[in-house]
Amino acid sequence: MRIYKWAFLWVALMLSMVIIIIPAHYGITLPDLEISHDKEELPTDLRSSTIYTFFDMYFILFVLFNITPFMVFVLWSLYIRLRERKRGRKERCPITMGSDLFDKERYPKVTIIIPCYNEERNIGSAIKDSFRQNYPGEIEIIVVDDGSRDNTYSIGKIFKGKINKRSVKVVHKQNGGKSSALFLGSEKSTGKFIITTDGDSTMDINAVMEIIDTFRRYPDAGIVGGFISIKNAHTGYLTKVQQLEYIITQQLIRLNQSDDGSVLIAPGPIFGIRADLAKIFPPLNRTIVEDCDLTMSILSTGFTTRSTMRAVSYTMAPTTWEDWLNQRKRWIYGQFQAWRENRWHLKSNYWGLYTYFTWVTTTLSAFLMIVTVFLTSIFLLSGNDFYSFLKFISIRGFIITSIYFITRLVILISYKDTRHLIHYLPVKILYDLINGFLTAYLYTRYILKLGVKMKWGNRYGVIY
Repeated sequence: MRIYKWAFLWVALMLSMVIIIIPAHYGITLPDLEISHDKEELPTDLRSSTIYTFFDMYFILFVLFNITPFMVFVLWSLYIRLRERKRGRKERCPITMGSDLFDKERYPKVTIIIPCYNEERNIGSAIKDSFRQNYPGEIEIIVVDDGSRDNTYSIGKIFKGKINKRSVKVVHKQNGGKSSALFLGSEKSTGKFIITTDGDSTMDINAVMEIIDTFRRYPDAGIVGGFISIKNAHTGYLTKVQQLEYIITQQLIRLNQSDDGSVLIAPGPIFGIRADLAKIFPPLNRTIVEDCDLTMSILSTGFTTRSTMRAVSYTMAPTTWEDWLNQRKRWIYGQFQAWRENRWHLKSNYWGLYTYFTWVTTTLSAFLMIVTVFLTSIFLLSGNDFYSFLKFISIRGFIITSIYFITRLVILISYKDTRHLIHYLPVKILYDLINGFLTAYLYTRYILKLGVKMKWGNRYGVIY
């Protein structure tokens, strides 16, 4: 581990110690409990003592194993962004890197694959933005219509042809899912690098250049993911909160994973992969999240997986809770599947272990939150130790909530495009609670091998 990471860990641990000590001076702690052994009836006090002990221990463990890593990620991500800003573009993206893919040509041929299903409203924009990329090299655009029932294929054919260094091919196939569409596109590709996007997404004009520059900078990279932004964030509070989620997750987790060369999810709306790897490791349909499974598979081969915040893709987010629920069920449960399929490698990767650890702690936290509400109700009805218990829980809850706000404010303030959304942070707390309970529910069903009913695309069934 690099020296600056040890420094960040030390700072986070010192802050965590302060967080743990604060309740001992301003709240109720185990020594404050008076348990008299001279009385005959001890069960009530004994039960209270056990409850306090359990929650106090969980608070300490939560601070050490959840809050401490999160503070490390905040410091780490700020350091990375500051480092990138100080570097000039020539230093960040040198032309003469030791990769065989760049030996003969400065700007190798790139294939952009756009898998789509019923995207007649968006496919035209997706093709145009791919065509207009600010990339001097040749770009081959392959549109794979996955058995659409609307005019997606007909609209795609309008753009078919070749102009200068840009060509568009349109392929139609029977519906088989995104993984099969990507597989077909990879087979027909002729570029040295393959970049994938979605039919409802649009790429920033510099996206291809930024991804290729990242491959050039990291010759050992097998996959390079981009940065996802929501293009319909103005439509309501749900999409605004999702924009906050996207920014925070990518800045805190994916940026740090990329610095280690261990990105676990290269997002479907934009990621690049070496063409030679894409043909050896095609997207599989063994999970319902082919992008996550493919990224983990490439990582297990010894190649690094990277991400660049400068390759931006704008995608559509769910605008209703029903659509959001269907999407998140697929994403969350699909990650469980991908981890299971690649567990032999992820068990020795600390980002893989950390990801699995967060699922376990999220499930445990959801269970304890339900227990806390239940116990509070019991104390309220019985009148025994209610105010002491409420004080005990409130102080710790206030501390955790304050850290939640501060760490996320630091990230959002440093990212100018989301400063106007900061006042939605209180709403995001509720959003994260819902997301946490959903994760806990799905993880429980996954562990018990009960499976979950799900609808994705035009398919519906129980997945395990």
